[in-house]
Amino acid sequence: MTQRARLITPQGKRIELTTEKYRQIKRLLSSRTRNPSRAKITRVIASTYGKYAGGASLTQALLEERAAERAREDNKLRRFNG
Repeated sequence: MTQRARLITPQGKRIELTTEKYRQIKRLLSSRTRNPSRAKITRVIASTYGKYAGGASLTQALLEERAAERAREDNKLRRFNG
């Protein structure tokens, strides 16, 4: 007597599967891409480190944009408060 495979849903429902359905689901799940490992992420970061060095500083551009935004807010408040 062979035991049929069962799929248990997140809600706790049990679904009996035929052998063929079980194999199809197993293939589907094994073919899905997994999250990259920490080592792979570290390699990607290391390989792109300094890639944009020498170009425009994005940090400096962000700081300048924020300073301009603050100046606009201050002018607006001065006009509003008189």
